[in-house]
Amino acid sequence: MRQQSLILTFGKTLLNFKIKFKEQNKLGTLTPFKTSDGSYSLHSSYFEEHFHSSIGALKESYEKYIYPYNFSQLKSKKIIYVLDVCFGLGYNTGALLESLSGLQKTLHWFGLEIDKRPLSIALNNSDFNSIWSQDIVNFLKEINNAGYSKSEFCNAQMLWGDARKELKKIPQGIQFDLIMLDAFSPPHCPELWSEEFLSALAKKIAPKGLLTTYSRAAAIRGSLRRAGLLLYSLKDATSNYKSWSKGTIAIPTNQNPSKTLSQSFIGEPLSLMEEEHLLTKAAIPYRDPSGESTSNEILSRRKTEQQKCLLESTSAWNRRWSINS
Repeated sequence: MRQQSLILTFGKTLLNFKIKFKEQNKLGTLTPFKTSDGSYSLHSSYFEEHFHSSIGALKESYEKYIYPYNFSQLKSKKIIYVLDVCFGLGYNTGALLESLSGLQKTLHWFGLEIDKRPLSIALNNSDFNSIWSQDIVNFLKEINNAGYSKSEFCNAQMLWGDARKELKKIPQGIQFDLIMLDAFSPPHCPELWSEEFLSALAKKIAPKGLLTTYSRAAAIRGSLRRAGLLLYSLKDATSNYKSWSKGTIAIPTNQNPSKTLSQSFIGEPLSLMEEEHLLTKAAIPYRDPSGESTSNEILSRRKTEQQKCLLESTSAWNRRWSINS
């Protein structure tokens, strides 16, 4: 009987291990690599994408998520509210904390992330840790270990899980001065670029707040505009009229852009080329009315709508504007 009990116990332990192993790997394999600026990043086999662009993980965080916002307009505010959508390795929040270090403000921060592995992997890499001050490394460790961090100047909470569901757990009265939207690209993670999810984020932006993202996709810009936001195109120093944008900035329509956007921010209202992009089939949104659709369901729904609509083809728009990338 004792031997049989041991066998049953071992069998249950092995089964639990297999279930746990499967759960840990249901989001695929994460492979480390160095980006162009030398900073550490990962590649996701599940989403078939790198976590960061070729310009470099750290550089991208500053240029697309920190530099656009005019933090000086918050002089009279004692508390700054920030939402990091798709936290990943923590670069965007790390860059944010570095930028706020001298402002003597209290940060109320929420993070949304489905996969706990990226941050854990990053914190075990010496190159990643060497980028940040010890205070920021300690913050990231607290988020990794406990899911929250609390101090005199920071009250942070990570919401692990499907961002569509976790967003609803944030108290309704909270509005964010800055929302950083850094999900994997729309074709690979349409759940977090749907008309419904973007509309929910738009409602969370404070009157003088800002949402920033690397995405320049017409479908995303169209959804943000329908959510009542004013759109700006993120440029770089070498941009010209025909070049592609480096991202999208969205702010409430009742605010003064010259105060919300940083003086060093290289951006402008959407050009004629970009406005016409919003009139093509590419602008058909990703729809997820239930908030529970799978990636394939959302993509299939959009493809069907594109096939039935009478909008101009995106290829025709490409040819007219000589778009190469």
